Amino acid sequence: MRKILSMITACLLLELAAFSQTQKILIEKGWEFREQNASKPELSEWRNATVPGLIHTDLLNHKLIPDPFYRDNEKKVQWVSNSEWEYRKTITADQKLLHHKHIDLVFEGLNTLADISLNGKFILHANNMFREWRLDIKSYLKPGNNTLTIVFHRIRPEVARLEKAHPEENEGKDTSALAKMIFDKFKLGSYVRKAAYEGGWDWGPDMITCGIWRPVYLQTWEDQRIVDMGIAQPDITPQAAHITTGIRVLSANKTQAVLKITYAQGAQTRSFTYPVTLHSGLNEIGYPIDIATPKLWYPNGYGKQDMYLFKTELITGGHIIDEVSTKTGLRSVKLNKDRDSLGRKFEFIVNGIPVFAKGANIIPFDHFPTRMTAKRYRHFLQAAADAHMNMMRLWGGGYYETQEFYDLCDEMGIMIWQDFMFANATPPSFLKESIGEEVDYQVRRLRNHPCIAVWCGNNEISIFSEASLYVDPTDSGVIPEAFKALFDKILSSIKPKTFTDYLEMFGYFIPGIVNRITPEIPYTSSSPTSDFERQSANFNSGDKHNYKVWWSNKPIEDQANYKDRFVSETGIQGFPDMASIDAFTEPTDRSATSDIMNAHQKNFSLNGNVVIGKIIKTEYKEPADFAIFNYLSQLVQGESLKIYTEAMRRRRPFSMGFLYWQLNDSWPVISWATMDYYGRPKAAMYMAKHFFEPVLVSPQEEDGKINIYVVSDHTTNEDASLEVRLMDFGGKVLWSKKIKHEVKALSSEIAISIPKEDLAGAYYDPEKSFISAKLTSAKGALLSSNDFYFKRPKGLKYTKATIQTDVLKQSDHYVLKLSSNALAPRVEITFGDEEVSLSDNYIDVLPNEPVSININSPVTLEQLKKTLKIKSLDQL
Repeated sequence: MRKILSMITACLLLELAAFSQTQKILIEKGWEFREQNASKPELSEWRNATVPGLIHTDLLNHKLIPDPFYRDNEKKVQWVSNSEWEYRKTITADQKLLHHKHIDLVFEGLNTLADISLNGKFILHANNMFREWRLDIKSYLKPGNNTLTIVFHRIRPEVARLEKAHPEENEGKDTSALAKMIFDKFKLGSYVRKAAYEGGWDWGPDMITCGIWRPVYLQTWEDQRIVDMGIAQPDITPQAAHITTGIRVLSANKTQAVLKITYAQGAQTRSFTYPVTLHSGLNEIGYPIDIATPKLWYPNGYGKQDMYLFKTELITGGHIIDEVSTKTGLRSVKLNKDRDSLGRKFEFIVNGIPVFAKGANIIPFDHFPTRMTAKRYRHFLQAAADAHMNMMRLWGGGYYETQEFYDLCDEMGIMIWQDFMFANATPPSFLKESIGEEVDYQVRRLRNHPCIAVWCGNNEISIFSEASLYVDPTDSGVIPEAFKALFDKILSSIKPKTFTDYLEMFGYFIPGIVNRITPEIPYTSSSPTSDFERQSANFNSGDKHNYKVWWSNKPIEDQANYKDRFVSETGIQGFPDMASIDAFTEPTDRSATSDIMNAHQKNFSLNGNVVIGKIIKTEYKEPADFAIFNYLSQLVQGESLKIYTEAMRRRRPFSMGFLYWQLNDSWPVISWATMDYYGRPKAAMYMAKHFFEPVLVSPQEEDGKINIYVVSDHTTNEDASLEVRLMDFGGKVLWSKKIKHEVKALSSEIAISIPKEDLAGAYYDPEKSFISAKLTSAKGALLSSNDFYFKRPKGLKYTKATIQTDVLKQSDHYVLKLSSNALAPRVEITFGDEEVSLSDNYIDVLPNEPVSININSPVTLEQLKKTLKIKSLDQL
């Protein structure tokens, strides 16, 4: 009887399996890890592992290593990268699981060189952290417990082996210490498909990680499964959207099936049913859908971010055997590179609107990315959206981000300039197959996110190939003039094969994959790039990385004269918030020259803290202590970005984008970021709220005149009032003018031009006076305000201000009220180590013109009042 019941059960299981839906079974619990060939007894023990996770985070969880981010502990954990690590898990295969025809083991990310075994039998070698690894393990499983083992191998020995095995792939023959350091750094992300920044970039630690860093699961299926679904958008307008649903179905045999496609937007839902004959293998099926008067997705500041939900059901024998869903926003995006009289344009046109791209570059948010949470992502991206940013460049030396990151960008209207993960070195040709699988996987994974605005082949490899033939790299500011001789030597030694490999990879191979899957999304070969066209004073095109202030010791004021089409990188460093410095240092470490502070200054070829000090001395008076040094370092960073951004916006439509380097950090460090690792904004982040605002008033001295520009990103004209005042620092108005002004849509124009001789009659002292410009709407709302100074802060003679403060409780937040009897320039508001979010900071408080700043904080009103500190330039 027991045998008969067993047979009946088996038959029922088989019948259920025949019509069961494809299922995903997470296998992220119950993992263990240890060091293979352990260097210490305690590392030979099997310990609980967190998956997804990394070896460093597992070691930290078990207190086997110190915090690598604290002081100089980075040096104390280098041994981790020089070891090999083993992970294991028991998979229990019961009768129900084994009756499925296919049982796929799926790793969404393995970092990086890994050998996978099941029950002691080798089944897979992984060598690319940027792609999915999938294997049908049905034939390897046995009833009961099965042991899945992964051994992660060391990276640097493999890079050395590949370099020796392929001498023809060497970038150049220069063997100087600096050249070797540069190319050794680049090869980490080139010779193996791994995040390049882990080898130690000029803002990150040198810690090579490994682990199961993305989700892992079993996927069961029978005869067919849906591989993926893409929503192609070849023709989108406000009147009609002509889209194509592209569905890929894997079938084990020839069969008849039905595809049911449904889309929904709000209360609107429509379904379509299509019969289809499936052949054995991968079926690629496309169906057109027309949507009348669609609700479109717009970038931040241009409209709503409406989304559509699409679902596809695969039906055979009257049963739904698989289904997939995806969300997308309908939008058209084009990268306009048309020629004009001055060269070639570089502008993004979204839904027919020429958009001035405003934003920053994004690097990895954490050196250990599995520590990122939805809350942390939202904090950074919301700060960017609040600063009116509409585009971020995801830099090519890190990694492709998580789905929740792109979901948030979709939600907030932040377009993504998506680099493929290649930085500063042409990948060797023997990786072509792996790269093709990576690009195909990532493009299909990300294509339905409306935030994806452009695919970019690489970061800065053009400097060593395209740029070396068509433009002097030092002219762009990417390569410092001091290193020109070295780079000339390196460039002259580059072999023809390197250039042809570059052209093949980024001019043909990768764009071929991209254009096959997403022909409607633009592609650019590199950042920066001039598309192989010679640049001159009369011909300007492409995007630019410009670091002349940082690398070449140019004054920050020079940036007002730069004439770039599109800046995709630029910036200077600023120290992080003092509360953040307190978190990774001891009190004795807190100086710009301490060993610990230098350990958190990673600029690989310059002493970054010294460079910051030089710029401070050019712009400001000598700081009296480290706290003032920190404050001034943040101001020079913010003022530098303000000067460059406003210059670019004033030149609209010649210039159409400004993405500074960089929004964030991967660990506590002195860097170009405007938000530090802990998420605290620097002065530049607050200033970005003003220099990126949709309507900008921007005074600028040009040809003996003070020109007051008004720039608008709005798509309609609007009436406004412009008031310009010449004031002394004590608040006396020496000259003023107020006019009505129509702010024209998508434009930049001079609203008022004031000859300086007209101001001379006001008997102003340029060391004690400034210009205030305010633009208000017809209803009296402030659209933009900006102040102009005739000299650098170092040359100004401020009137010492008395600042009055008051903190009040208002419903769910606090309000800080500031007022001053004289100009209080660049007022810094701090609350010690308290958790505080401010609506604004580092502002000019004008004489007798009170300012209110909103505060969100969990602390009490009494604690805020107790810890409040105010600093301004007039006090130094």
